[in-house]
Amino acid sequence: MNYPEIAHKIIQLKDVDLALRDELIQKGQLGNGYDTDMEQLHIKNADQLDEIINLIGYPTIEKVGQEASEAAWLIIQHAISKPDFMKKCVQLLQHTDHNDTVKLNLAYLTDRIAVFEE
Repeated sequence: MNYPEIAHKIIQLKDVDLALRDELIQKGQLGNGYDTDMEQLHIKNADQLDEIINLIGYPTIEKVGQEASEAAWLIIQHAISKPDFMKKCVQLLQHTDHNDTVKLNLAYLTDRIAVFEE
């Protein structure tokens, strides 16, 4: 398994996400509801990360390094149009070593899902 290549891919997904966010901020469009281009990017990123997860499991720091693991977390948080994917990640986090970061991410993700389900 080529974890450095996978890590690079995850970081690229995050970078594209943040670049679009910055572009929308510059245009004054970020606070005007969920931008359709951003939603489509979030869906695409979630789908690509889901493929990676199916291949390697949850992208932990031990597998892909801290930057890529944090990038994966951002992608998961932004996958609000893919609640089943977010729930899958909750299940994976529940079965991942429970360091403080995992516990915090699990709590945030569980809360985020609950908010969007209301």
